[in-house]
Amino acid sequence: MKFSRRWLGGWIAVSLLMGGAVAAQDAPTSLLFRRLHRDIIVNADIWSAQPEILSAGYGFDNIIGVDGGEAEVRAAGGAWNTVECSSGADPARSVLTSSAPADGLTNLFDQPTSYSDGLPVVFSMPVLPSTVNHTDFLVTLNTGVTVVPDSASIYPNWELNERHVVVLFGQFGNRLINGEAGAEYAVRVDVVADATPLTLVAPSGLVTAVGLFKESTLSPYESGPYLVGAKLNRISAEGEGGVQFLNANMPNDGITLYGAEAQYRLRLFTSGGFSPDGVRGLRPNAYEDHFRIQATRASGRPLMIEEVGLNYTVRGGTIRVIGLADLGRGLAFTFSGHPVIAYDDCYEEDHDNYIDIILAGDEEAMRSITAVEIPAAGDYMPFYNPGGPGNNPTPGVRYTAPGPADLEPVIIALDDPLVVSYQG
Repeated sequence: MKFSRRWLGGWIAVSLLMGGAVAAQDAPTSLLFRRLHRDIIVNADIWSAQPEILSAGYGFDNIIGVDGGEAEVRAAGGAWNTVECSSGADPARSVLTSSAPADGLTNLFDQPTSYSDGLPVVFSMPVLPSTVNHTDFLVTLNTGVTVVPDSASIYPNWELNERHVVVLFGQFGNRLINGEAGAEYAVRVDVVADATPLTLVAPSGLVTAVGLFKESTLSPYESGPYLVGAKLNRISAEGEGGVQFLNANMPNDGITLYGAEAQYRLRLFTSGGFSPDGVRGLRPNAYEDHFRIQATRASGRPLMIEEVGLNYTVRGGTIRVIGLADLGRGLAFTFSGHPVIAYDDCYEEDHDNYIDIILAGDEEAMRSITAVEIPAAGDYMPFYNPGGPGNNPTPGVRYTAPGPADLEPVIIALDDPLVVSYQG
């Protein structure tokens, strides 16, 4: 099943498949796109010792570049949530649907797109933003067909200490799955040479991404997003935010949300957007709904850290979970003369590939942490990428599947923070 598409007249992309190079007839990028893609990296994580693509899977179908409201989004196969704000305000579009209108993307991506699919390409090191272009990538479908994306950007992973992810929009598949006739979905993404070859920022300096590739085997309509990394550092706000016109949900770092109580940041790196239902934002108070941390007791036995605010005794001392961060700001309003922060269905978060678990406790205790788990069963909710069903799905429409149970080893980066900075 593939929903109807509206193509942009006059846009012609030509792929030189044999040589791997790509040429395109493109419009000039916007001033805001160029500002967003300035070559500034501050305190960005290094997720592995070598340049690599950690994930590059087809994310969702047909919901990007859809103008109009609920009727148009549902007709395109997108979800539209039923939402009531605690403040009494009208909900923002971003909390009603993960579908994005074409006009809203014009200044954030290098080229326009309409009724498109999403595909995030997740790198182990930050990309050099000025080298990002849709012509850097070639996507191979399970049918053997190769596709040049319509558009590309580092958005929404734009903060100066992020910038590891290039989001691609284009025609990457449909909603059919393995075993169903006519199923199409991306199975491989290659970084190819173009006029400005995609470059990564490594600790040793700039390195080319050309030649990197990543394969995948499942449609997102069979299995959802997952963790690709977890890394423990001392808390810092260095590199948070950084692009003024995108600061609506800033500041959202652990120090701002939790003050002096925040001592350590366990940053989770994801293969795609993480939402409880495919639309609703993840909230700072939702740790117990989705996660638990595995640590080691003094006896050597494992211990699961499941609750917020409790001191867990482990090897080396105690660990306490404070909450989640790098999501969004609280919704502040006044009730009976008192300020209130409401983490309700109108909570707006940044929908990027980073989630911070904020911790307090003893340094040696932090070294006992071994893994982060997403049980995705029982009392623990799974995650969906932005193509999920929301809380009011349209009958008969296939939405993306929930993510799997996941156990991700934690990199302990207390002695060496494993970060990089760069300014061109």
